[in-house]
Order: sequence, then C-alpha cells, then structure tokens
Amino acid sequence: MKHRLILILFLFVNIFAQDETVPNDSLSNNNNQNLDEESQVVVDPPTTTQTLTSLGLDSGYKGYAWGSAPSSAISTVFSFLPSVDSTDLNQSFSGRLGLDSVVVTYAYADSGFWKAEIDFVVNENNVQNLIEQFKRLERNISEVYGPPQTTKQKESGPSAAYSMILDQKFSTAFYRSKWSITPVFVELLLNATVLKPVTDLSIFSGNYTVLKLVYYNPDYMHSSDPQPEPESLPSIFDIY
Repeated sequence: MKHRLILILFLFVNIFAQDETVPNDSLSNNNNQNLDEESQVVVDPPTTTQTLTSLGLDSGYKGYAWGSAPSSAISTVFSFLPSVDSTDLNQSFSGRLGLDSVVVTYAYADSGFWKAEIDFVVNENNVQNLIEQFKRLERNISEVYGPPQTTKQKESGPSAAYSMILDQKFSTAFYRSKWSITPVFVELLLNATVLKPVTDLSIFSGNYTVLKLVYYNPDYMHSSDPQPEPESLPSIFDIY
C-alpha cells in the first residue's frame, strides 16, 4: 500500500511538471512565430530615384530628362501649344516664368531631348528698356548658377530723340551671356532691333527683337538628317 501511494505521487508530480512546461513551450513557439512574421515583413526599399529637378541640370530640365523621346510626357503647369506641322517633333508650351510671359519649346534630336528654348514675349519698342530686361534676367540666372562664363554687349543706332519719319533708322542692341554647368550650357540672348522714330507708319513693319533663354546639353546634340542639296536658283532678273 505504501509503495502504491508513492507510485501515485510520482505519477502526479510528473503530470504536473508537464503541465507547467506546456505554457513555456507555447510561449517559445509564439515568440518564434512572431519573429518569423517580423522577418517576413516586406520593407519598402529606400527611394533612390529623386526628382530630376533636385538633381540639377546634369539630369534634365525642370524634371524632364535629357534624351527623353518625343512621345514621352512632359510634366508642366504651362499650356500646351499644338503644332501646325504634323512632322514637327518639338513640343511647345506657353505660360509665365516669373514676371515674364514665355513660350517654352522642348527640342529633340536623334538622341532625344537636347534643348529647352524659352522665348520671351516682347512688347517693348525701347532699346534701353529691353536691355534692362536682359540685365534683370541675367542677374536672376547668376543668382542660381553664378556669374556668366562669357558676355558680349554691343549697342548702336540713333538716340530715342530721333524723329525724322522719312529717314527711319534702327536702334540695335546685341547682348549675350553664357553659363557652363557641366554638361549643360545656359545662354541668354537679346537681339533687339527697334525702328526710329516710333510711328504707326513704319517703313519696315514687324517685330525684329528676340529675347531668348536656352538650356542645352551637347551630349544629346546629334542629327542624322542629310544636309539639303544645293538648290539651283533662277536668274536674279527673273526673281526681281
């Protein structure tokens, strides 16, 4: 009887010990399961593609990569200007660039996008005012890219007081500044030609003034188009 009691106690202790260890095993299994689940969590890789705008001109212009195909979309707040020439691959947009109204043209070569050409809308017939506009743009660009690498400035023609309507003359100004931001070049050009005196009876009608800002990458400046064949012209007596 005594031995039977000892055996019963022995079995009871073993059963109790097993019950005590089960939660530990379950906890261990739960911990392992949690670790496995955590190890299986998919972590998004760090973003390695920044916006081209933050990368600078070496990557593209305003977020549009150099070498992009003509069919690629251009992200801009400017208004698209449809081309009347169906064979023209360039894309043009109008809008405001700071204080100025502009038309921005994205130009393509065989290697893709290579140039952004910005034409400023000029409604000015005073050469000095045009020069001041050029200098304002030059200062703004220099704030971003430093002083220009080269500059050219030339003025000629009569003064603003000139008033002989039967002997109209041109007042001209040629200003050009260039910045080098490897591998890109930035050029600002003013080619102003204003007829003097200012009159509604202009002998030569039209606007002869051009104010442009151009960003271009020579690495993509390639064309395989053949050069046009020389054209034989009729005699000048037949032309005029």
